[in-house]
Amino acid sequence: MPTVLDMDTTEELALDTDMVEEESWRVGSTDGAPDLSDGGMVNGVRVRPARDKTVTKGRPAARRAWMANGTETLLPLAWDTDGKNHDYGARYFRKRLCLCCQRGGFKGRQCPDCVKKNCSLCNSSSNPKKIIPCFYRRRADVPFPTKFYGSIDCFLVGCIRRDSQGFLTQADMRLHARSMHKLEYQAHLESLEIDKKDEVTELRRRLDDLMSNMSRQGPTGPTVATAQPPKKRRTKAQIEAARQLGENSKARAARRAAGAAA
Repeated sequence: MPTVLDMDTTEELALDTDMVEEESWRVGSTDGAPDLSDGGMVNGVRVRPARDKTVTKGRPAARRAWMANGTETLLPLAWDTDGKNHDYGARYFRKRLCLCCQRGGFKGRQCPDCVKKNCSLCNSSSNPKKIIPCFYRRRADVPFPTKFYGSIDCFLVGCIRRDSQGFLTQADMRLHARSMHKLEYQAHLESLEIDKKDEVTELRRRLDDLMSNMSRQGPTGPTVATAQPPKKRRTKAQIEAARQLGENSKARAARRAAGAAA
């Protein structure tokens, strides 16, 4: 891991961007620093000569920056031959990104690919709104911040991709596990497979017990009552007609009996 430049970006942003790019060597100069060849104090830290074999913190080799989608990156610092000043990574901040074809890393106001292809979407890269910087000094200046982290934690407890740095989907978590934790993820899958087999075996045992109990008890079940149609009440006319019919039947039977006796 390279030593990263620790600086206040607000002080750098207070200067004009062109001034930082054109006079970066003068701005980063350390000519006024005291001579520490025999040791001394720097911001409360005692520096000793190299003959004591004391390892001191080296000079920064990179600085933090952010791409257009919010991804953090490190930009190398260019030091002069004396090792006294650097350019704050200004040469990288002059690079541009084309929003039309997504090509980055070129300098100037036009995208060489769009000019070569005579792109109709950006009118051959003549639209200045399609060209944006590749890198930004502050995270707040990023034009298209992307949400990289979610609430899904890595299966491995010791992994840093947990809590506030989780994954957005289960597919992202599995892809991370297969690439970063191959052996651990394989063991995790095997343990899940064993647990699944044990659960299926237990369910089968319970089903067999249930079927055996039902076979010993016999086919029993709740008795379903047959619904009877409601009886209709007869009217007075129907009752009178039935009575008259019965009397007529009795009269006919008595006449037959008298005829048979004669």
